[in-house]
Amino acid sequence: MNIKRYTAATFPEAMEQIKSELGRDALILSQRTLRKKRFFSKPLVEIVAAYEPAPETPAAPNPLPQLRTIRHGAYQPAPPAKKAPPPHDTELSVSADRALEVLEKLTSGAFLEPEAKPAVPTPPPAYTRPLPKPAAPQKEDDGFTPLGAVIPAERVIGKHETPPPTLSALENKLDALSSSVSTLAGSLRQSHDPRTYSPEIEALLMSLLENETHEEFAHKLAREVSEIVKKQQADPNEVMEQLLRQYIGQAEPIRLKRFKRTVVLLVGSTGVGKTTTLAKLSAIYSINHHAKVGVVTTDTYRIAAVEQLKTYTQILEIPLSVVYAPEEITDALREHEDKDIVFVDTAGKSPSDRTHEEEIKNLIRYSDCDEVHLVLSATTSFTGLLNILNAYSFLSDYKLIVTKLDETPTWGALLNARFLSDRPISYTAIGQNVPDDIEVADVRKIVARLMTRDP
Repeated sequence: MNIKRYTAATFPEAMEQIKSELGRDALILSQRTLRKKRFFSKPLVEIVAAYEPAPETPAAPNPLPQLRTIRHGAYQPAPPAKKAPPPHDTELSVSADRALEVLEKLTSGAFLEPEAKPAVPTPPPAYTRPLPKPAAPQKEDDGFTPLGAVIPAERVIGKHETPPPTLSALENKLDALSSSVSTLAGSLRQSHDPRTYSPEIEALLMSLLENETHEEFAHKLAREVSEIVKKQQADPNEVMEQLLRQYIGQAEPIRLKRFKRTVVLLVGSTGVGKTTTLAKLSAIYSINHHAKVGVVTTDTYRIAAVEQLKTYTQILEIPLSVVYAPEEITDALREHEDKDIVFVDTAGKSPSDRTHEEEIKNLIRYSDCDEVHLVLSATTSFTGLLNILNAYSFLSDYKLIVTKLDETPTWGALLNARFLSDRPISYTAIGQNVPDDIEVADVRKIVARLMTRDP
């Protein structure tokens, strides 16, 4: 790995130099501001970047050693040696000339012509063949079959022939399979058909389904509401509201500890808004709670990630530390020993990346963090939520932060995430503005949105 230093008047100019020379895969090792000794001179920005040069690929060996390369890159046969053969080797020289002639034909493609195949007579089309003569009618049957009538099997197969023994068995199996499928479909239709509920419960069920709540969870709630209404003669709307509050649970935001620093780790896949969420939380605890806040980032995979977080921390006047390996977070946290709360930002990776799992485990172990928050996007499908939660199942204790609620009209992902993970929701984000577009999860607002049709 090579290291190169860049100096420019502004940070964007230095980043443009790095992108143009080293590409977007370059790693930012350090950055600082250089102040000149002259009076009234503007400071310069110095960035140290590392890059891995592309390995040189060795030239492919010449597949034809008897051919030589000319100046224009084309291959031609090497000329034969100009040594006169002895008088008694006339037959040997003729064989060599014949070999060179065959080699020239091989290189020129003279022997690549397809061989001629013998002509195979093709049968005439079906419509040109003579039709077979009809059999003479028998005495007991005139052989006439009216149009649309069913032809008996004995007239098709023959009176003295019997049908194949497997035909009847196959028909019996098909009948049994058809009846089994019909029975299964009827049972599923009876258990999941919304028409089996009362009109009030059916309307509540449709509200959940239109909010993209998973069908299994929606019918589970509808069945529980139906049972409670039958036993207690209660209002279906009130019962559904109480059940939704019970399943969503109480919000659990970050709690500051007295006389002790709190370390909070944010994890999640790419594109869910971890960095923006971290900036919002840092601003809230710095401005609203008057707490001493520190920020540590381990997201050094993207070039703009550190710069984005550095912009937020400079505006909020919050110190920032950059960590390139999980083992370095211990030293970084020593720089924030006087802080009340420290937020740790992590890199977003694919749920199938196993190395990311080891990095998160090491960060949790070396940082001895107090809380872990898994950031999810409300625009994620049910299958995507299931894959993400399975990928982070190695976490023993964590909370949920749901972002991008402003980008989707349906809030069923909140309920789906609760059913799948059984973990509490801490915050919900509804925009990009820092720090306004984030709040502690409001259970009443979530329930009201889930019970509203055509959101």
